[in-house]
Amino acid sequence: MNFIELLNGVIQLAKPASAEQSYAKSMDDQLADLQLDSLDTIMLAMYLGEIYGIDEDTMRNMEATTVADLQAFLDVHKTRTPTDVEAELARVK
Repeated sequence: MNFIELLNGVIQLAKPASAEQSYAKSMDDQLADLQLDSLDTIMLAMYLGEIYGIDEDTMRNMEATTVADLQAFLDVHKTRTPTDVEAELARVK
């Protein structure tokens, strides 16, 4: 499964439809460059927590600066492994 594709799908869910969308292009992209405000970031964490089976308290403690850091955090704490981007996005919608 392509993590960047999943992340961009979750970003699309987390940001309001009227907001300007900014997507990750590589694992080295800075999360700060994705133009996520505080509410978007909370929604992103909630969706990713749901997809990876990570509890809310753990997701609150996430400290990631790059897309690669985010994936590493999720891999360490996950209780389930997503296999299909479209299925996961449909499940959390």
